[in-house]
Amino acid sequence: MKKFLILLTLTMSSLSVFGQIYEIPKRTMVHPTMNLYCYGRYKIGPDGYYQLESYDKARSMSASNYFSTSKGNERYFCYSKEDKMYFFYTDNIIGFYNPSNDFWEKNLRKALKDSKVRKINIDELPNLLSNVINEMNIIYEKKNDSIAEVKRLERNKFIQDSIANEKKRQVEQGEYRKTHDWRDLTMSRTYGLKCEFCDEYHYLKNYRVMLLNADTLYYFLEKPDITYLGINHVDIHYSTLTWDFKNDSKFKEYVNIWHDSIDNNNNFSKQDAALFNLIQYNEFRDKVSSTAPSGFLQRWGWKLNSAQGIEPFFTFFNSSKKTIKYVDFYFSMFNAVGDRCYLKYERSYIGNVRGVGPVEPFEPGSWNWDRATHYTSGDAYEMRIVKLVITYMDRTTKTIPNSSIIYDNNK
Repeated sequence: MKKFLILLTLTMSSLSVFGQIYEIPKRTMVHPTMNLYCYGRYKIGPDGYYQLESYDKARSMSASNYFSTSKGNERYFCYSKEDKMYFFYTDNIIGFYNPSNDFWEKNLRKALKDSKVRKINIDELPNLLSNVINEMNIIYEKKNDSIAEVKRLERNKFIQDSIANEKKRQVEQGEYRKTHDWRDLTMSRTYGLKCEFCDEYHYLKNYRVMLLNADTLYYFLEKPDITYLGINHVDIHYSTLTWDFKNDSKFKEYVNIWHDSIDNNNNFSKQDAALFNLIQYNEFRDKVSSTAPSGFLQRWGWKLNSAQGIEPFFTFFNSSKKTIKYVDFYFSMFNAVGDRCYLKYERSYIGNVRGVGPVEPFEPGSWNWDRATHYTSGDAYEMRIVKLVITYMDRTTKTIPNSSIIYDNNK
């Protein structure tokens, strides 16, 4: 501020001045014929408070810029008739202007004379400028005090609101935790996670969590991984979390609500998960094999082509401990009223097709005949399985009559 005062004093020291501080009701300086210059102004700083921006040399300022940024009325404190320089200040700007039009200069000089300007000596100018600057400082000190008070009140309100919101959030979370399980994670949308165990992508919105840490998720799928004969098998899946997944709003909310449960269930390793999957799969396999020791039909059917040729298909799952060489599928055809249809050329009511293996233990074998294997009458309506004959690689056989065939109704 001292530098600013000295600069302004030196600028005016060679002038013959008259002056006193007074106001002109109308903003005469906004007229486009007036050249406006600014020595300094108060403006809002980065911290939200007013601060003085001063210049080493007076800067030109457009009338529109002055009109939009100046605060308060114009106050004139001295002028030089010879140099046509009229010094003024507002609530936030100190500067001078000179009319480039004689008409506007005459009107302004008349306004100044009507205000009974008193003559001052040049040595009075520093005190006059000091008064101007002090007045401006007082104005903005009060404004900054008001800003500080508003900030204080806003801060206090923010703190109180934050405390109230936190208490409300804790109550809501407490009620939520009573009715929900920490293992249930629901995302705001579907994300793709690649499991490092099965090497498949899972596109899920709902996860059954087993373990969660900063970068990885151990989880179960929404549905069983495998279901045979109504017997379910579930695997633990292991995936590295993507950036989008970790920044999902629902995921962040989940971590915030269940952080303690997550931390308390974090003593699990990738090796533990792999061992769990192996044990679970072996138990699942034993249950399926116990339910269907020789195997079961997963799917079967037929179609009749335009030449009354029968085109069957079937899938047989080998749940035995031996490798299958052949599966012979014996069948009969019936019309709509339940009469057995005669098979042409074979001169028989029973036909058969052979599925050629090998079919390894706990693996399916599928066969589809897209060309006719047998021919019958055009009124054939229904196929009924007579029996299955299984031949193993060790040349032993197993005959399964129709009444003993096990079907997987889940397929």
